[in-house]
Amino acid sequence: MQKILRRVATAERVVAKRTKAKDLKWFKKDKKESWTTQKQQLDVVREEFKSAKMAVKEDWELGPLAPRLNYGGYAGARGTISETRYASAAKLTLTMRNRRCQWAGGAYNLNIVVGDRVVLIDGPDKGRIGKIMRIDHEKAEVEVQGLNKSNIRIAATLRAETDPPLVNMEIPIPISSIRLVHPISDPATGLTKDVIINQLVHGSITRDRMTGEKVWSRIVPGLNVEIPWPKKPEPDYKDNKCDTMRIDVELKTFVPTLISPPMPVSLIDELRHKYSRFRTRHDPEYIARLEAEDQAKEDRKKLMDSMRTPLQELHRAEREKKKKKGKPRLTLEMLEKIGEVMAKNLEMTRNSPGIPEAPSSGLSLEEVLTDEPPPEITASETTASEAAVPEVAVPETPSETPSETPSETPSETPPPPPST
Repeated sequence: MQKILRRVATAERVVAKRTKAKDLKWFKKDKKESWTTQKQQLDVVREEFKSAKMAVKEDWELGPLAPRLNYGGYAGARGTISETRYASAAKLTLTMRNRRCQWAGGAYNLNIVVGDRVVLIDGPDKGRIGKIMRIDHEKAEVEVQGLNKSNIRIAATLRAETDPPLVNMEIPIPISSIRLVHPISDPATGLTKDVIINQLVHGSITRDRMTGEKVWSRIVPGLNVEIPWPKKPEPDYKDNKCDTMRIDVELKTFVPTLISPPMPVSLIDELRHKYSRFRTRHDPEYIARLEAEDQAKEDRKKLMDSMRTPLQELHRAEREKKKKKGKPRLTLEMLEKIGEVMAKNLEMTRNSPGIPEAPSSGLSLEEVLTDEPPPEITASETTASEAAVPEVAVPETPSETPSETPSETPSETPPPPPST
């Protein structure tokens, strides 16, 4: 079972890695396409500005002799802008969107919705009030009804023959270029006037249990006045012949019991493959078969280890003999032999010229091996040991002759000192 869990974890890591690489690939592709579209849009704007400046210059200099520009694709649409300039093609980052929506509470929980009355603080319609028709959250732009309109030139391939070559429609405007307008009563005078609200903050944010959507209130900081949300119009549903009746939807056709499971056992195998590598629950027979396969592999490994060459058998037998013998230990006989060899080497070293003879301690090998300190030797014991040592005569070497040997002279004792 552990092997199955490891296989599932490995498969999940592989899939996550592939998904991450795929997302990165699509992100780069979208970024490249966005950059290309933005570049094309800027090129169109530069070309239109250039042609408009040239037309104004020719009209001023040539007057009635200026070339006619109201022909071809511009027939009946002179002075309009192309459809590529209808909306910005660049994708804004979260920082840029938050900067645009700073006065309205940020880009995540925006405090303006469709139906709010706003005033334009920038553009040709500055100071005019209108209702929000559409909000583009990805670009932090809005379309205000009846404001910021312009003539859009429609290409001949995108319209019918009877359609006009231009359309007058609203152009999106950034959220930073609008402000909310709401009637607020003055507590001093009691008059109710439309007030331009320059800042909105969030109230208590909760989540609806039924729909799962976030619900919060919008408050004007400083005044602590709550701005109500605009009422949404109720949708008008029309009944069709193919619609399912409400009585049929609410009819209970299944009553679960504790006797039988709510769904067939084989339903899991239909929803997910029975032997999927992402599945963590399997049948006992499948788990037993996998365990048997693993055990067979282990047995085969052991069988391969038991097959050895004659040389490997010899080495194995020698290792077993060494294990049976155990670690070697030094006996007293071995220690005495080692001591003799060391003494012999020491004697050879002493007889070599230039090395003084070290005084012997007079201790035996057993006393040296023991950890007890040697006994103290008194002056009387020293005299007795010197007397007990016999005199050893040094034999003469064959190379020596009687003539070369020095004559022995008796040693004379010095006279005693005179008494005073």
